[in-house]
Amino acid sequence: MAARSTPSPVPAGDLPRQQRPVLVLEDDAAVAATICTALTRDGWNTVTAATLAEGRLRLHRDNPRLVIADLGLPDGNGIAFVREAAGCADLGIIVVSGRTEEVDRVIGLEVGADDYLTKPFSLREMVARVRALSRRLDSVGPRAAPHPPRGGLQEAQAAAPVPHDPEWKPEATMAEPAAWSIAGVSLQPSRFRLVAADSSEIRLTGAEAGLLALLLTEPEHLADREMISQRVLGRRLLPEQRGVDQLASNLRQKLLGASAGQMTIAAQRGRGYRLVW
Repeated sequence: MAARSTPSPVPAGDLPRQQRPVLVLEDDAAVAATICTALTRDGWNTVTAATLAEGRLRLHRDNPRLVIADLGLPDGNGIAFVREAAGCADLGIIVVSGRTEEVDRVIGLEVGADDYLTKPFSLREMVARVRALSRRLDSVGPRAAPHPPRGGLQEAQAAAPVPHDPEWKPEATMAEPAAWSIAGVSLQPSRFRLVAADSSEIRLTGAEAGLLALLLTEPEHLADREMISQRVLGRRLLPEQRGVDQLASNLRQKLLGASAGQMTIAAQRGRGYRLVW
């Protein structure tokens, strides 16, 4: 199926974040068209791909803002594409699949997806998830509070850019550092990355960066599961959902690797998750 795209006056790589397209990776032409129509009505540009090969081409050529990716594709498993896309900074990933087993949800989140929708799904819900993920990508850096965490917190020389968000308060964003230095690691949630002492770089997904920013700036570096679900994943916490726990696990592994085991995220029974070093 040939890729369809909405016209754009400038190359996608030069567009502001909000004008960059949503890449819809879906082999069912009717489903792809329905998703694109709903997104277009909400003001988004869209591009589509029906295979892994085409999706990879679009990913690197069109610099999408978000990706909505089906897992079942004719030339391979969409998980491979999600894993590759998760290595791109400033990119949100929503997995859409007909697979209902919890293991498939967990795998999708484990390899770097920010959110997961199971077919059939409400178009209204999908659009709401797209909006919420886009807002989270915008707000990763500037959500920080002016009070630094204990033990080795240092501001980077350059402050992170501050896009518009109705939830931000000027007094909080003015003191927002672009990076924190803890346990020999430069934590850069606004740039979706960790930089280890040996200068190696570990990429963060939008959700991982959002969780890291939240834990860095909350009192005691502690956030309860409901707060994480609402402020990072953009949805109300439900008892059967394990997205918060999987997100904490993903970020924990990256922090442990970057800090040689000196920094982690610890579960606090009845309280939530805490950044520890």
